[in-house]
Amino acid sequence: MPHQLPIAVVDQDLTSTTRQLKRQLQAYASTNIVASYANISDARVAMQKGEIYGYLLIPEGFTGKLLSSRQPFMSLYYNGAIFTGGVLAYKDMKIISMMAKKAVGVEATRAIGLTDSQAEAILQPVRIDAHMTGNPWSNYNIYITTMIVPGVIILLLTVLLCYSVPDIKKMLTDSLLVALCLFAFQIYLYVYMQMPHGGSWWVVMLLSCLMITAAMGFALFVFALIPSRRLSMSVCSLWGVVSFSICGAAYPVDSMHPLLQALSYLFPLRHYLMAYQMSVLHGFPLHYAYQWFAGLVVFSALPLLVIRKLHRQIREFVYVE
Repeated sequence: MPHQLPIAVVDQDLTSTTRQLKRQLQAYASTNIVASYANISDARVAMQKGEIYGYLLIPEGFTGKLLSSRQPFMSLYYNGAIFTGGVLAYKDMKIISMMAKKAVGVEATRAIGLTDSQAEAILQPVRIDAHMTGNPWSNYNIYITTMIVPGVIILLLTVLLCYSVPDIKKMLTDSLLVALCLFAFQIYLYVYMQMPHGGSWWVVMLLSCLMITAAMGFALFVFALIPSRRLSMSVCSLWGVVSFSICGAAYPVDSMHPLLQALSYLFPLRHYLMAYQMSVLHGFPLHYAYQWFAGLVVFSALPLLVIRKLHRQIREFVYVE
């Protein structure tokens, strides 16, 4: 996720309350207050130049109206042309505007003689205890790298096999090289990068081996059905690219159309992702993810369904431009 996105503040009130709000806004990791402007024009020009992604306007008399419950305005301006940066800047500034309500509540309870702890119990009667399992640091890299890189490696393997499948020796060599790349990546991921790892190393290697054999089985199955290098390579590349969207990493499969939910089982990356999350990331025993490991085994065994046809095509294959 992007962090330290530059934003600005136009504080026309200049009170202790507004200074406290600015300090709280500065504490967020996704945004960073890089400037304070005296007027709206300067802030608008800076945003139009791309120097900031948004700015927070605190008008004069804001604190007085807040303490007297006269519902003051706090204006938020953000760059909608740069969607991600603008939305993240808007999110942090909106949270601060909600915290202003809490600030006035604290001041009101202090005025009637309550302590801070008593005020906290009134303003927030239920305390939230949230835990992010599997990714306690909210690290985007943990989510994206562990799925994207193996998916790209497997996509390349299926395309390579469709190109070299008539040559058994070349096919095995390509598979071995890709398998070494995947194993090296797993070592880099969990040893050097220190990614969360709740399982054991033999589970990681087992899952990697099954993913390699599943990709080999799928490529051979496609080549047996479509004995054309160009068409089989196109089908495998299309299947690999679509798998990034339908595997469930970017969008929950349970929220997809029922037809797409059923189709998701036809993509090896879906089985790899679910087995990885359950057995490696969370460290559950293998029997919790048996259906996903079984899915990879089924993909590995697909060539057995067309073994005679595949053998004949490999023996009699003639490359045609």
